[in-house]
Amino acid sequence: GAIIAMASQTSIVGSVILSASLYASMYNQSCSACQENRYQTCSSATNTCQCPGNSYWNASMCPLQLFANAACNQIDACRSDLNLSCIINPYGEFTQCLTGINLFTIFVYENLNTDKTFHFFIKLK
Repeated sequence: GAIIAMASQTSIVGSVILSASLYASMYNQSCSACQENRYQTCSSATNTCQCPGNSYWNASMCPLQLFANAACNQIDACRSDLNLSCIINPYGEFTQCLTGINLFTIFVYENLNTDKTFHFFIKLK
């Protein structure tokens, strides 16, 4: 990443630009690949390089997890430490980060003989 200084009268003092090249070569590799690296940390559980806290793997890099009402496209994209979950709609699509919900739909089955939709839930810890 690079920190870019900005001259303005707002409270923004800079921004960080992230590139997939900073992540792809070491994600899920042995911890030796990410020693002294600020973009990934060593997981003691798996002994592999993983995204640091409050970020998630999106198949190319580790962006920060999202806040309430943000659009999300995978289950771990939302800030779980703030009790946010990426909600799945009745069509099985991820939609947005909502607070106060610790259940998510893992499977939606539409009974073709009736107009009932059944939702199966699993509790996140």
